[in-house]
Amino acid sequence: MSRSTSAPEALRTLRQRGSVALGIVAMSLGGLMAVLSVFSGEPSLVLIGAMLLLVAIGWVLFIRPSVVLTIVGVGLENPFRRTTIPWSHIEDVSPRWNLEVWAGGKAYPAWAIASHIERPKRQGIPGYGKLGLDEVATNAPKPSEGATVGSASRLIETAMSEYAQLVAEGDSAAVTGREITRTWDWLDIACVVAPLLVILVGIVS
Repeated sequence: MSRSTSAPEALRTLRQRGSVALGIVAMSLGGLMAVLSVFSGEPSLVLIGAMLLLVAIGWVLFIRPSVVLTIVGVGLENPFRRTTIPWSHIEDVSPRWNLEVWAGGKAYPAWAIASHIERPKRQGIPGYGKLGLDEVATNAPKPSEGATVGSASRLIETAMSEYAQLVAEGDSAAVTGREITRTWDWLDIACVVAPLLVILVGIVS
């Protein structure tokens, strides 16, 4: 497999069903109200902007956030921010209020995976088989299923141990030399700023 500098292919993307469902409701309601406002007799820019802001909130806060497991590490897609943590830097995973990935003595929270009371399963989750998802456990969340803090933590911990084994074996598939990266998500920012500008124009006009 080629190791390019472009974004690595996602092996598994984790989200919580409840958050996604809430985001869909917010976007549907906001979009419907915005359309109705446009076709009303006297459309209000403030109301249209507010409904578009609701659509943006549904997307930015509830639907887009995710935890992405790739061949090179863990990607945390949080509102307005993206963090990529290579496997070689990950020290621990903490299931607190939100899933937290520890690297370099610092905790990186995952907005997408919130905590709730969950008892650990008796059987551990088998890993990816050389980080390639060759073996999939029956109790591991599928890409289309909701994830919990516990299941996400177990997946990451298993992948960490498999990465360590690859390094110990001198396997060339183990990717090293990468650093932790944090970048702004300009699409998220634009999605929120645009409705706010519409509201501002409506107020001053």
